[in-house]
Amino acid sequence: MQQFKKIKFLVFFTSFLASAYGQYDYSLEDLNSSSTSYGQEIGTTYFQDHVTLHYFGHFTWGTCTNRFGQLNNLYDNLKAQGYNIELIGVAKASQSSSSGNWTNNNNSPVCVDVSPYDVWSSWNASQRDLFVLDLNGDLVLHQNITSGVPDNLESLIIDLLGQSGTDLCDINYMYVSEAHTSGNPEDYIEIYNSGENDCSLEGFKLDNSQDMTDLIFDNIVVPAGGYWLGYKGSDSSFGFDLNSVGDEVWLSDPLGNTKVITLSASVELNDVQLSQSFSSDGGGCYTAPTPGENNADCITLEIDVQNTLPQNILLSNNYPNPFNPTTYIPIEMKNSENIIIEIFDVRGNVVNTIFSGFLDRGTHKFQWNGIGADGKEVGSGVYFFIVKSKSISLSKKMVFAK
Repeated sequence: MQQFKKIKFLVFFTSFLASAYGQYDYSLEDLNSSSTSYGQEIGTTYFQDHVTLHYFGHFTWGTCTNRFGQLNNLYDNLKAQGYNIELIGVAKASQSSSSGNWTNNNNSPVCVDVSPYDVWSSWNASQRDLFVLDLNGDLVLHQNITSGVPDNLESLIIDLLGQSGTDLCDINYMYVSEAHTSGNPEDYIEIYNSGENDCSLEGFKLDNSQDMTDLIFDNIVVPAGGYWLGYKGSDSSFGFDLNSVGDEVWLSDPLGNTKVITLSASVELNDVQLSQSFSSDGGGCYTAPTPGENNADCITLEIDVQNTLPQNILLSNNYPNPFNPTTYIPIEMKNSENIIIEIFDVRGNVVNTIFSGFLDRGTHKFQWNGIGADGKEVGSGVYFFIVKSKSISLSKKMVFAK
């Protein structure tokens, strides 16, 4: 008997600063004549009852100036709507002669820290660091924005002001708890709220790749201990295909903090297409489908070797894995048979066919060098190699790393 044990999947987290870090403050003169606090000594406590954004950068560096301009656009928009928000730019006094790069066409306060730059030091700030403090002056976000202003930063600010109706979900308490992966419209994804409060998924993203462009949630409230359930192609749901040979599901919050689960190939048992259920730490296993309800118990699958054909083909892991530029796929044939070996991407698209024909009994090794059917090198990422015969389809995951 071949026994399929409970399958453990990996979940990857990016850091998320959700707890209070204590009072951050300073007292620096506002140098921007277009600001309402021009000429005054300002800091966090100066703007009590405000959510404050503190941006650290250089007056003379183009990227620093561009990011400050983007933050100012957000600042102006929220101020015009009556939100209690302040944006403060903090540079170094050694570049004061170039302060116009920040003050021109911007209405938010701009300050300089003098040597030995105590404010930069006490805040542990680097170039293009953004700090967001809540109404109590507690730090809720410290992020370097060199690559861009966080998506839906606006949603975080509004939520911190308590003006969104329902608190934004904390990704530490949200996770994909079940997915059905047969590759048809009945496929679904379930997200569980393990927190103690109802929360909104507004601004969260769901996809099966790091593009994170398929589904951006509106203000969908998930009750404490409850679920969001989405079926492929339904209104306000995801549109991507869940690959039946294996896939990934990416969930991120509005600030880009991300969790990823890995799905194995779909399995049918007693004419029922099994789902895959997950715990908060990313551990997963095959279960009976329970969309929108508590997960069923893990199922241990058994296959009768003597009465099933899959054992005619023994598929081993490719090596090396991850690989660049070449990997090898070992296959053992118990009997001669016609087979096809194909490479798929995570979206279920055929990337290349590396063998199609009659394969003799014995051990064989096939090579793939990361080249697609169009003769071009594929991009870095997760791929699947699939061996198909008349009676069975076997697959394994590999990673091409440039």
